[in-house]
Amino acid sequence: MDKKRLAEIGNRLRQKRNELGLTREKTAELADITPGFYAQIEIGASQMSIDTFVKISQTLHLPMEYILLGTGYEPGDTSAVQQLLNQCNERELKLAEEVLKLFLMKR
Repeated sequence: MDKKRLAEIGNRLRQKRNELGLTREKTAELADITPGFYAQIEIGASQMSIDTFVKISQTLHLPMEYILLGTGYEPGDTSAVQQLLNQCNERELKLAEEVLKLFLMKR
């Protein structure tokens, strides 16, 4: 993959990480990779394996298509939340609903 594309991928990751209020170190911890390696990915200096790609996609709740190509995701898009909800059982869905209600009331 060329350096321009790696830099674009890194920029998309950085933007989402900042939106989530995460540090590079915390993002790396959540993705189970080293902070130095995550930093190299984010600045476009290193490529990642498929396993790391999946971990980062899940950690940042970003579609893989968006990470690679910059398409298939719009800020404010609820598809990442929907994907998480689809994995929940009935009890977890009720809890998620209550948490969301509490969160929205604080705004």
